[in-house]
Amino acid sequence: MRNRLISGISKFALEVEKMVENAQEILIKISKENGKPTQDPQPFVENFMEFFIIPPVELDPYGIVNKFDKILEMGEERFEEMVNIIAPAASEKWKANIIMTLKATIGINSVAKMIRHNLELAKKTGNLQILLMLQMSLPLIMRIVKAQFEGTKAFSEGKPIGDGLGPLVASMLMKDCSKDELQQKDDVIYAEREISGRKVTIVRAKGPGARVGKIGKVITSLINEKDIDRLLTIDAAVKLEGEKSGTIAEGIGVVIGGTGVDKWMVEEQFIKKDLKTDAIIVKMSPEEAISEMTIDMAEAAQKTLPVVERSILRSKEESKVMIVGVGNSCGLPNTISDISQIKLKKDEKKEK
Repeated sequence: MRNRLISGISKFALEVEKMVENAQEILIKISKENGKPTQDPQPFVENFMEFFIIPPVELDPYGIVNKFDKILEMGEERFEEMVNIIAPAASEKWKANIIMTLKATIGINSVAKMIRHNLELAKKTGNLQILLMLQMSLPLIMRIVKAQFEGTKAFSEGKPIGDGLGPLVASMLMKDCSKDELQQKDDVIYAEREISGRKVTIVRAKGPGARVGKIGKVITSLINEKDIDRLLTIDAAVKLEGEKSGTIAEGIGVVIGGTGVDKWMVEEQFIKKDLKTDAIIVKMSPEEAISEMTIDMAEAAQKTLPVVERSILRSKEESKVMIVGVGNSCGLPNTISDISQIKLKKDEKKEK
């Protein structure tokens, strides 16, 4: 029984390790094609696979969010330094795509190392429990890893992913805005429009490069600068098994994923400014969120627009509303008038 388990898990381990190799090849290829490096990027990429970020100590929780923010900022700086080495001549858009491809590759590599670690540990100790736990977990692990690998390919080709739903909705709301009307803070863009007698500020990460943006800092700054009365955040969210992908749900609060740093920054404004908050989510599976965006997800974004308008109408006339499209901006232009403008994954089963 032990030998059969080891044999089966070994196949999975080799499959994930092959994905890491393929992801590195994709990363090196786009770096050479778009960045014209003076040195071979392969040794730099292989060395950077071991990059890690140590979270701050939690024994004294006071000020821990600011520590997290500082550490994450330093992490982003290191990724930017790395991309300047392996793709120095790349455009701003492609540097963002290469950074996201690099992050996704490191993520897959981390999973591959953990599978290999547990497998080798079970071989050395003959521990059947470790093998059984690993075997039971592998179907779920492989679902996510395969989707992450698809996401890596999407980043390398500049295609949108499911998590780009929030920025897609924001882009459609900004469809009538000219380039001169779009303003930028850090790697976040925003524009002002009047909708149903309300002054609306629309915010999203800058596209079409792969960015999530320093949403927390920019939102906090704009809330104070524009004297915002109501905040609406839109994001993709993980559905439960059995729920239909593309389902739209409404609630209250701030829907921003990640480490929680950006969410904390925005929530701090609730008490200070007495903000009203709405949240809209579009449900999808974890695989759909991190892999190439489908036509169904893009259509769900279109169906979100009337829901956004209803939320705007909850505020009084002449009030100031902020709409934030949260998510990854890869492959999404800053303004979109029609979803045919973006590259979407085709549903081969439906076509057949």
